[in-house]
Amino acid sequence: MRQNATRALPVGGYLPVRMRHWISIGLVAAGVLRSVHAASIPDVLQKVDPATGKASDTTTEFSVSGIVSARATLAGDVVLAFVQPPGGVGLPVVASKADAALLAPRNEVTLAGKLGDGPFGWAALKINSGSVTLQATNKAFGASEPRGVAFFKDASASEGRYVQLTNVTLAAGKFSGGTLQATGDGGEVTVRVSTATTGRDVPTAKVNVFGVPVKVDGKWELLAARILPVDGRTAQTLAAKHTCLTCHNPDTKMVGPSYRDIAARYKDDAEALPKVLSQIERGGTGRWGTVPMPPLGAKVPEADRKVLGEWILFYRWDAVLAD
Repeated sequence: MRQNATRALPVGGYLPVRMRHWISIGLVAAGVLRSVHAASIPDVLQKVDPATGKASDTTTEFSVSGIVSARATLAGDVVLAFVQPPGGVGLPVVASKADAALLAPRNEVTLAGKLGDGPFGWAALKINSGSVTLQATNKAFGASEPRGVAFFKDASASEGRYVQLTNVTLAAGKFSGGTLQATGDGGEVTVRVSTATTGRDVPTAKVNVFGVPVKVDGKWELLAARILPVDGRTAQTLAAKHTCLTCHNPDTKMVGPSYRDIAARYKDDAEALPKVLSQIERGGTGRWGTVPMPPLGAKVPEADRKVLGEWILFYRWDAVLAD
């Protein structure tokens, strides 16, 4: 005799497929379960009208994965970030500051939410509280596209992409209010940064600013993710010459810590440069583990050590801009 599908189940038994299906539908309708649609970032971006920047679907809950390329805390502790597929166009996402700790550049994350109006009027994925999960750190999301100031008169060709604003001078003084002006090529562009930078000294050397173009009140700006000196190649050549790169990498841990991690540790330390220069000169162990760093004072001239120390500490902006 065929068994009745509605009979009592033994402990550890399973409901028949049809019954599970209808129970799931009932729970979704009752709000007990949520229906989340796993999608690629390009699929979600298809739900945004390119002419208006508005979302055509604000009811579907999407789950996406990607690598954070830029992030800024805006007024009211709203966090705006871009999540990129490697080498592709990024998806703007919005979170409260409490939910955004994992949205640091180069983190690979999975998150969920619905499309809606972001802080500047165009569509963004509004992240569900508690939905961000970290998959990996120090992930590359593609090479930056070099751009000059003049490009930002109309940056629509690189909307949502990771770019490099090259050879600019930042307005002198201290960061305040989350924006500052960058000048170069006879023009000017607004660089948008986290409000957490307020009160910090603006770099005085010419810099390259990395980030994602965004349109605010009809004008193109750059949401900054990284600030590095334009002579960074010179410093990197010195690092290779003096075998520093045998043990260190700017972004990822090797035998020794990455330069990003070193700079992040000292980002709030007024004595950062003397401490780093002393470590280069004298070496030592214990600060970053048990592997000793050899003293380089006898091999590396003082002038070269200063160039290297200043270059390493420029990576502090990665941590500051992600605050």
